[in-house]
Amino acid sequence: MIIVDYRMREIEKEKLKELGYKLFEINYNNNLYYEISSHVDIHCCKIDKFIITSPNINYPNSIIGNTVLKSHYPFDIAYNVCIINKYAIHNFNYTDSKIMELLENLNYKKIHINQGYSKCSIAVVDENSAIVTDSKIANILSKNGINVLLLDSNIIKNIHLYKNNNLKYSEMNGFIGGVISRIDNFVFISGDLTLIDQNNQLRNFFNKRNLKIIDFPGLDLIDYGGIINS
Repeated sequence: MIIVDYRMREIEKEKLKELGYKLFEINYNNNLYYEISSHVDIHCCKIDKFIITSPNINYPNSIIGNTVLKSHYPFDIAYNVCIINKYAIHNFNYTDSKIMELLENLNYKKIHINQGYSKCSIAVVDENSAIVTDSKIANILSKNGINVLLLDSNIIKNIHLYKNNNLKYSEMNGFIGGVISRIDNFVFISGDLTLIDQNNQLRNFFNKRNLKIIDFPGLDLIDYGGIINS
C-alpha cells in the first residue's frame, strides 16, 4: 500500500498502480492551510514497520497519534519527523507523544533541528544518504555520519504547492522532501527531474546507488509531501 496526497495527478497515480501498488489517498484536512492540507508527511510518519498518523487519518493497522493538527506552524508539524536508518530528525519540542514513545522503545537516536518541517526538508535516499537544500541541516546530518547531497537552495522556486481547489500554484515554494520519494529500488519524482537537477547531480547520486529513476518529463514539480510505502 502506498500513501499519497489525493491531489496527485492521474498520470502519477496510474504509474504507481502499474508498478503494482494500491493507493491510500489522504483527503483535505480543514484544520490546515490548503497548501499542506493533504500532504503525506504532515499526517503520517513511518518508523521501522510502524505507521503513525494524525487522528483524522483512518489508515489500516496504524498507530493513531495524540496530536490534532492545527492551522499554523508549529502546530502542524507533530508528525513531520524524518527517519534515516536509526536516526530521527525533528524539532522535538513539537513531536507527537506517540512518536516520541515509539522512538524511545525502538532506541532511535534523536537529532534535534530547529526546522520543524523536517521530513519536508530532507529527501531520504537510503539508510545512509539524503538530499537537502538547507546548509545547516546538511552540516548536522554530515556530523552524524549521513552522506548528504546539498543542492542549491534556489531550486525550490521550481517546486510548486497547490493553493486552492482549482489547483492553482501558491506563492509559497515546496520542499525537496516533498518531491523525491524512495520506494523499494527506485526513486519517484513528482514531475520533471531536470527542473531541480543542476549538472546531473541528482541523477549521478541515484545512479551510484543503483536506483531506478521514475519521473515525468515536461510536468511541473509538485510537492505532495512525499509518498510512504507501508
